Amino acid sequence: MKTVRSMLSLIMALCLALSACCALADQTLEGDANVDQRNYPSTAPFIHPPFYNVKLAVEVDDNGVITAVKDNGTGAAGSVQEGNEEFWANKNKAYYDAAVNSGLLDKFVGKTAEEVRAMDMTAGADAVSGATMVSAAAQEAVLNALEGKAGKTFLEVEGSALPVESIEGNVITLRNALPEDFDLQVLDIRWGVRNEQIVPADSYTVEMADGKVVIAFQDMANVKAGYYYVNVADASGKYRSPAFEGGPAAAQAPYFIIDSGLNAGDISFDGQGIVLSSGSIADYLQNIEHVQILAEGAEKATEQEIVGHHGTVGSFIALDENGILNADGVVKARNGSENPLFEAGKQYTVTVAAFGYPELVFSYAKVDEAAALLDAVKGTYEALFSVITDEKYDEIWLAPCVETLGDEMGPMAAELLKAACNGTIYGQEAIDAYGDGSQGAQFDCLFINGVSNITFNGDQISGVNENGETVFSHTYTYAGKLSLGGMMEGFLYETADADAGEFKYFYMMPDTPATTYHLEFRYGGNTDDLAKYNEGPYAYWLAAGFPVDADEEMINNVITLFCEENLAQLQAENAA
Repeated sequence: MKTVRSMLSLIMALCLALSACCALADQTLEGDANVDQRNYPSTAPFIHPPFYNVKLAVEVDDNGVITAVKDNGTGAAGSVQEGNEEFWANKNKAYYDAAVNSGLLDKFVGKTAEEVRAMDMTAGADAVSGATMVSAAAQEAVLNALEGKAGKTFLEVEGSALPVESIEGNVITLRNALPEDFDLQVLDIRWGVRNEQIVPADSYTVEMADGKVVIAFQDMANVKAGYYYVNVADASGKYRSPAFEGGPAAAQAPYFIIDSGLNAGDISFDGQGIVLSSGSIADYLQNIEHVQILAEGAEKATEQEIVGHHGTVGSFIALDENGILNADGVVKARNGSENPLFEAGKQYTVTVAAFGYPELVFSYAKVDEAAALLDAVKGTYEALFSVITDEKYDEIWLAPCVETLGDEMGPMAAELLKAACNGTIYGQEAIDAYGDGSQGAQFDCLFINGVSNITFNGDQISGVNENGETVFSHTYTYAGKLSLGGMMEGFLYETADADAGEFKYFYMMPDTPATTYHLEFRYGGNTDDLAKYNEGPYAYWLAAGFPVDADEEMINNVITLFCEENLAQLQAENAA
């Protein structure tokens, strides 16, 4: 009887064990992890704002092996920060769905926690193309489910997490608006809107007490004007770090501003770019908040930001690295469309805001450079070098050469300069003679195709032969800019006349009688050949025009300029 009872007890124990195994096999665990801020806070300039958390249901067997992974409400309340639902639906959902449909969740099936942890979600068999952030978040969510950990919680702070309370002398006091259980850790302080320049840690101290964060700099003379980001994290790992959503001035990310001390009159626009009466233009540009460009009569301005509202570094093109306004800038939209920042003939009001500096507002009207060039060169021209290489001008050539190179080398240099652009062959004949030009070449700067004089009269360009007979006469319209072998850029004009032949295009360099005392241009039948300087039918040819009514002063000026520019280049090359 005892044996029977023992057998029954054994059977019952086995049944209970089997039942327990079955219960474990059906066990479903829940886990979540944030898609953004994967390495926050990192050394990268910006971290994406709180987009959403991946929420997963993970089924495991009695050996801890994953049997299934399913979505558990990603995008629903709790996985998306309040107010970001539309952003999730319109922007993020498609990427998440694509990752899941590509088999992301299936990659975890059959693995233990240690095997999931060892997975490389950025390369190889574990990676999902174009879904690195989603893949990493899914991996962490699975691990959080298996290990009973919670994903990082959204911060509900509105505005700066550490709003500025006061700036007095070398001390900046910030009020702590973070949750009480946020274990505040100040990792570093960064200068400039891109958050790229880390302030040396030994130049300041940080103290936290009584709901305040007190930053004391050792020497304010070394603290540059502008935007300072205070890089903080929750040491406990419970909360996400403050987000950049809304741009530097409106985001959770804490910051303070050091004033430049400049007044409104100390910042101006000189017609080309921004000028400061004192201080560094480079520092100013590192702190640009936005540039707003409002066309006259328009209701809404075009806004250019270094840092976008979603905390990302955008395609800022309004100003270059020297503060020069990008008159020819083109904004490229995500749908592929392109729109110019400025259109010729329109009046604009431009507003430039930079952290720590007075706001700058100025009016701007873009000049139609292509039309202005044709207007500036009105007149009739003959070949330049046929005029200025006449021996009666030898002394003018000699003077700058002797002044630069001395009595011994000066005369030789003058003769070489006179000959450099006085060639009479171009195209294949010149290629046969000079090759690629590496061993020297002589440019033909005459007018070709039987033209003796060329007249520019607005959009009408015409040419006559030595007998005064018309060779061509056409109306031209601007077709765009063109680079000559990467050496110089000019304006391309095209005629619609079908019989234009070798006069279909005029390719004008930006020279005018008022600026360089001559013209430089090409004309021909196709743009590909016109853009090559030592290849094709126009190789080693660049026409140089000179006003037929030029006086002796202009002749003196053009020769002197030609010599000075080429001698300066020669000296620079020898110095290098």
